[in-house]
Amino acid sequence: MDVLPTEILIDILSRLSVNSACCIRCVSKVLLKTVDDLSFATLHMRRLPDVHQVPRLIRLVEPTFDVHKMYPLKYDGIDFTKSSHAIVSEFVSSLRWYKPNFVFYNLFGFTGLHTKKGRSCLLVNPFKGEVLMLPTTNDLQIPINSLCNGDTYGMGFDNITNTYKIVRVSCHEKDINTQMAAEVFILGTSSWRELPSVPPCHLTQKSACAHGDMHWLVRGDGHDSSYVRILSFDFKKEEFYWTPHPATSQKMPDMFDFVNLLNFRGSLTLVDASSSTDMKIWELKNYDNKEWVLNYIIDMQQHPSLRYLKGTLVMCRTLFYVCGEWEHGIFFNQDNFILFLDVTRVIVSSVRLKGSTVHSCTDSMISLKKYGDLVQAEQDIESLISEESYENLTKTAEASGRDVVYLRTQMETACIS
Repeated sequence: MDVLPTEILIDILSRLSVNSACCIRCVSKVLLKTVDDLSFATLHMRRLPDVHQVPRLIRLVEPTFDVHKMYPLKYDGIDFTKSSHAIVSEFVSSLRWYKPNFVFYNLFGFTGLHTKKGRSCLLVNPFKGEVLMLPTTNDLQIPINSLCNGDTYGMGFDNITNTYKIVRVSCHEKDINTQMAAEVFILGTSSWRELPSVPPCHLTQKSACAHGDMHWLVRGDGHDSSYVRILSFDFKKEEFYWTPHPATSQKMPDMFDFVNLLNFRGSLTLVDASSSTDMKIWELKNYDNKEWVLNYIIDMQQHPSLRYLKGTLVMCRTLFYVCGEWEHGIFFNQDNFILFLDVTRVIVSSVRLKGSTVHSCTDSMISLKKYGDLVQAEQDIESLISEESYENLTKTAEASGRDVVYLRTQMETACIS
């Protein structure tokens, strides 16, 4: 391989899967330097949507004293298993309570809000133990003490400028009016930039990144839950637009609660369980022509788990709020259970998992250390878990006026409970 011209070698390597590209780093110093170069990771990302990847499952444990713990799981069709060499990432913030907001490949976005210090966003790569705190500087002037209804985020890759972008939509109260604003942040820069246009309605947490764009499932006119629409964001044009879908014309009470979006096998997918008899799974097969294909119809009458969950509105609201892709189909988070649907064999199974949620992601060559100063890992994070230590940490951070994030990563073997 040493005799190959550099451009040909890079072209070959960029077509490998993430796992193969990572393994080949061990062959020689030349290949190590080539694969670790930022330009290679960018080229690999441009071709990654065309490479089929088996999704990975990540368990997010409900935080204790704001300590977030996350690690990969495997589902064998019966129960969860955890690798004996699983990388466990834990991080804790001194000022803000963070919650998961979005997933982009192997990056998890956590967002936080503090009444005096404002908003913040963390990017976490649980497989490399990397945490990057994004800048808080922006063009948008929102009073820190204003009533904020929460921010909605999304992340994507602009293959024209070869940059990673994060879009943020904010709603806040000013006097008696609700104002909406949209911003974009380019990974590696120092501030957010306000966009000239805002979405035509309020966004929701039901979202998916697919076909290079970000997509949100929204209530019909922003408030009416009897029908749903898909609002999308083009990261290249930095514009919002509507994406038509097969359930647009359907109306029923609380329909929003029975529909969700996800990236399934590389395509934008709509899961529709609004019918009393079946669940329909639609795939946006042709993105340019917005052509949807009905890939699966699941008879809910034959599956007691689906029928039981479908019969209770409160449970369905939870069931269809967080879903994702696993190796053989789609899974749903439901209270202390994870419901797995094998779309090929049409088998439904469930696993009990207390105090956690499960999310899916796929691999990429992205390394956050290329885009800023990472949060340095601490060896004594366990001392932060005690209530007394946590209170002292918070007081110190309040006095200094800055947020402090502690990180610990380690190889761990633990039982699944």
